[in-house]
Amino acid sequence: MKLSLLSAAAAALVVGPLLVAVPAAQASTSIDWKPCTDMPEVECATLAVPVDWDKPYGDKIELALARRKAVEGADKLGTLMYGPGGPGGAGAADLKFRPIFTDPIYQRYDVVSYDSRGIGGSSPIMCETDNQIRSWPSTAEQFAKQLEQNKAYIEDCRRRTGPIFDHVDTISDVKDMDAIRAALGEKKLNYYGVSYGTLRGQQYAELFPERVGRLVLDSTMDHSIDNNWDFMRTETYLREELFGIFIKWCEKEPTCALHGRDVPALMTQLYDKAAKGELTHPSDPARKLNPVDFALSLEGLVISERWAQLADYIKSFEQGAPVTLAAAPLAVRNEPSRPIWCNDWNYRINSFAELSRLTDKLAKVAPNVRFTNYDTWAVVCLGWPGKPTNPPHKLKLSKKVPPILITNSRYDPATVYPWAQAVARQSKMPLVTYDGGGHGMYFRDSCSREYIHNYLLKGDVPPPNTHCPVQSQAAVDGVLPLPPSVADFVG
Repeated sequence: MKLSLLSAAAAALVVGPLLVAVPAAQASTSIDWKPCTDMPEVECATLAVPVDWDKPYGDKIELALARRKAVEGADKLGTLMYGPGGPGGAGAADLKFRPIFTDPIYQRYDVVSYDSRGIGGSSPIMCETDNQIRSWPSTAEQFAKQLEQNKAYIEDCRRRTGPIFDHVDTISDVKDMDAIRAALGEKKLNYYGVSYGTLRGQQYAELFPERVGRLVLDSTMDHSIDNNWDFMRTETYLREELFGIFIKWCEKEPTCALHGRDVPALMTQLYDKAAKGELTHPSDPARKLNPVDFALSLEGLVISERWAQLADYIKSFEQGAPVTLAAAPLAVRNEPSRPIWCNDWNYRINSFAELSRLTDKLAKVAPNVRFTNYDTWAVVCLGWPGKPTNPPHKLKLSKKVPPILITNSRYDPATVYPWAQAVARQSKMPLVTYDGGGHGMYFRDSCSREYIHNYLLKGDVPPPNTHCPVQSQAAVDGVLPLPPSVADFVG
């Protein structure tokens, strides 16, 4: 399963100066749109903003922007900003190569997006050393080695990138968004954020309550989670819930390769073998899988709900029969996801003993799945200096904030449903729940998309506890393509 958080399209846009000198000012006050050289039907521009918003008259960087204009002669509602996933999504790249929204939006809105600071065309973070988290540390020695590698990597990136490396947190990103709004001449920000883009939307509403127009949080982050355990627990338990659905399917379905078997008991046996160093991969007998390796090899089948293949795969470990599915590697955490994440979240592991305790606790909460690629974020910030500059906290919105709309699927594999519930409680805003799975409801569920359209186009707010029923597989297969920065987040 691919969980890289930096899209190929974004990587292709690593161009432009890292730092530019412009006249002292907080940000540019207008935008000079011109046809994009590589996509003339889309307009491109740049906007200068401070490297450090606490020093508004200091050095500047230029943000790369893109715009798709509304239909000629349309009764326009203004501009809608698209906030990409990530962390560190390249919104300008997303918008250039895909319209993102369907025609009803372009009947009324110009759609604008930008590459977040530190990525793509917006002063990209530069790193030479390869420091992908390729394995979960299973010994104190491996933990110490990863710690030293992380520290060296962080210093290498900071040296090559310059001052922007320490200023890519979401609060800085939110201030960039407001600078874009002002330069567009819009009194209010209309915003659709998906996945990690929802954190920008939440924090914009906190910081600029009087400037909020119509704001959608689609598949939302919960920034009130302030510790490793609650993040890892909620992510992993979603997989355990899905595995429970698999068990029930297998009990009822005679064609299931494990029909009539005690599946949880079998999973315990396989994990025990892995812990003893005795679990070999059926397709490669020379390869030993540890418990984390085995758990990650299941994850793609679990979150995509491919139950028949999952049953065959698990049974193959008993029989030693060859299988075509290889064990999934740990996620590749590309830059700038690391500095954004480690400045936005308080995920710091202080010792191998702490890491081991977390892994052991996950095995008790989620005995069948035990681990997820998203749990590796705990190791990504290993060795990160200092506390987060944008620390987690409960969302607190002023009464000046107009109604906003939250959407999420019940079995979202990335931004899990308890997060959406928490954000809805904290904000006291309506939540539309799709009762199936998937990530990015605008692109996955026509019912949710209709609620989003009604809100963005008419201002209609759905009643509390609104649910959209599960769609047929044919309907799901016919949904819109996910933008690259969102597709890469969920694999």
